[in-house]
Amino acid sequence: MDDLAHARVLRDQLGPTFCLTYVKDADAATALRRLGGCPDTIRERTPAEVTGQRQSAEAGFAQVAVALELGAWSVVIEPGGILGADHGLLEVASRGSAAVSVLRHDDAAAHFGYAVDGTTIVGFDPGYPAEETVWGADPGMLRHLMDALGLRTPTDEYEPTWQDAEARAIVLAQRITGARLPDQPLSAARISAELEPWFVTPAAAGDLLRAGRRTPHAAELVTAAEAAAPQLQRSVAVAEVRRQAAVLGLADTPGLMSAITSAGAVTPDSPLGKQVREWLAAGRRAAGDSGLSRFLAALRGVRDADPQVALLAALKPYASGLPGLADEQARTAVLAALRDQAR
Repeated sequence: MDDLAHARVLRDQLGPTFCLTYVKDADAATALRRLGGCPDTIRERTPAEVTGQRQSAEAGFAQVAVALELGAWSVVIEPGGILGADHGLLEVASRGSAAVSVLRHDDAAAHFGYAVDGTTIVGFDPGYPAEETVWGADPGMLRHLMDALGLRTPTDEYEPTWQDAEARAIVLAQRITGARLPDQPLSAARISAELEPWFVTPAAAGDLLRAGRRTPHAAELVTAAEAAAPQLQRSVAVAEVRRQAAVLGLADTPGLMSAITSAGAVTPDSPLGKQVREWLAAGRRAAGDSGLSRFLAALRGVRDADPQVALLAALKPYASGLPGLADEQARTAVLAALRDQAR
């Protein structure tokens, strides 16, 4: 069976939503850890166990992925998952090496990403890989391979180039990595883990307060935050996340206050890390915006080495409209503190 025919079969076997993440120079367990795999969850699971955990509310709809070793690369498969398509996580996975991801998503656009040593080299939507929409440090790097594989924009509105886009993207990943997945890769027990990227990825752009059409009131807060001195940025960020913890009734969580003020890692198997995992699971059960999800983003951000990033992450909940977190009196106090010290 040729590569494209094999990729079509594989695409159909994996279903309407899946993500494949290829990680170079890593065994299966290491590849899972690079994607946020919690060490205490790494073990062999049957297909039924993987599906059961992913679909179980009691298990917090655990983001279980399996991994296969294929030569110099390991491939992490997320059945029904999308985490590896996040360019921030892919860049983390590629540090000191390289990583490739292919996403098929039943309710959104497909995605292909290629990162080397922490930098996205090429990223694009396989269904519409126009030159102006391909991005990265070297967006033209894979164009010759893309053209050869038929990953191109349609010549007119009637040409269905999108129909085989994910299969062609899988072949592109195979060309880069030399790793070809076996038929029915999820039909046997595999090494697997619960993925929690919170522990390995830094604050994302979406975690930071920004002024926009929907949040015009944030402009003065952002301006004051960006004008403040680094030491003030850090102290206000810490104070704000402590306030959020108190509002949510979390201030007595063991290890939380020291984590807010420290840049050290929160590991998934530490007491605080296990509590964070429970909070993340609760957020997935709630399946929507919540004070807890906002707090977790702020907690990750406040520990960033850049004090401005820390502050803008800590202030993001003011754009939520959630009672307590978006308290107007507290916002006014933060604004006054930033402005008074900036004079």
